[in-house]
Amino acid sequence: MTDVVDLLKDKEVEAQFKSLPIAKQVAIAWRMKWLTQAHDHQILPHGDWAIWLLLGGRGAGKTRTSAEQIGWWAWEQPNTRWLVSAPTSMDVRGTCIEGESGLLNCIPEVLVADYNKTLLEIKLINGSLIKGISASEPDRFRGGQYHGAWLDELAAWDYLQEACDMIMF
Repeated sequence: MTDVVDLLKDKEVEAQFKSLPIAKQVAIAWRMKWLTQAHDHQILPHGDWAIWLLLGGRGAGKTRTSAEQIGWWAWEQPNTRWLVSAPTSMDVRGTCIEGESGLLNCIPEVLVADYNKTLLEIKLINGSLIKGISASEPDRFRGGQYHGAWLDELAAWDYLQEACDMIMF
């Protein structure tokens, strides 16, 4: 990562960076900050995979890693839809969205167009939507046409098989 930091010190690269729209500058700075602070186990694994299981104890950084990655994917891929689910609506809002390591504390405020606390929806300025849905109602996963999902605390889900069946559609 030090190679990237050194690269950004180059005057020509700095000039190109400053010529970008503010939102892009903020997004790049956000991602660079995360990638320079994250532990090795918090960095997206290489390879061709469809499911990434991040397994760790308390304090391992699972929530922060998930929020950073889903937020980045939503930003990097405009006009996409992302699901965030946890055992209860309170878990979705209190941990995944509004929590200390949640989406709203990771994604720079300037990139957020709207946050609807009632619907548990974050809309980014690039048109992407991050939707929170409680795992306690697996039928609500129908029809979301999500491009990806963050499924938090799977071991605590009451209807895990039903929920996963709906999500995998």
